Amino acid sequence: MTSQHMPRNEAAKTDWDEINRRLERVRHAIENLTEPGHDRQQEILRERAVGLARIAAPAAPASPIEERCIEVLEFKSAGERYAFETVYVAQVFPICAITPIPGVPNFVVGIIPSEGDVLSVIDLRSLLDLPLSRLIEPTSIIVLRNQTMEFGILAEEILGIERFPLESIEHELPALSNTVDTYLKGVSSTRTAILNADQLLSDSRLIVEIS
Repeated sequence: MTSQHMPRNEAAKTDWDEINRRLERVRHAIENLTEPGHDRQQEILRERAVGLARIAAPAAPASPIEERCIEVLEFKSAGERYAFETVYVAQVFPICAITPIPGVPNFVVGIIPSEGDVLSVIDLRSLLDLPLSRLIEPTSIIVLRNQTMEFGILAEEILGIERFPLESIEHELPALSNTVDTYLKGVSSTRTAILNADQLLSDSRLIVEIS
């Protein structure tokens, strides 16, 4: 079994403004979660189900200004700001129990159940050789998906949805490490590193075989 899945419905659009509002509610739920009892656990599960369900309703046609922008989901890893294009983000949910598996690279944290299947979970800090001096426990998992692959990415904090004009994205930043640069799509005007999700999803090293 691998982390590969069937193609998405490309005709469907996602209301990311609504998801952004729901992410904020879930973030508050995570911050308020200390030692949950059974009732609190059930509340969190309901919040997760309602607040983070995928929305596939068609969106209104994009304006010419929107067509010249890139829309991303921003998050933190190793204390720095990173982002993925929202077109590759299938789902975001609070951290859950991750089952480790033997014989995989150190950047593969383990697997989680997902819709009757399993997903591998990747730690960008290990994959990109990010400094661990600012190590913070992850709070969320970002599920990335393209036509052939799907897996989760650990995130320390979900910052929300942003849109940047394409002409404002810088593409040559020699100060970044070679590993980060390998997957870098560009850097926004707010110094957020936008990672190439499609390249990550096409990397054969990230395919986890589960017997």
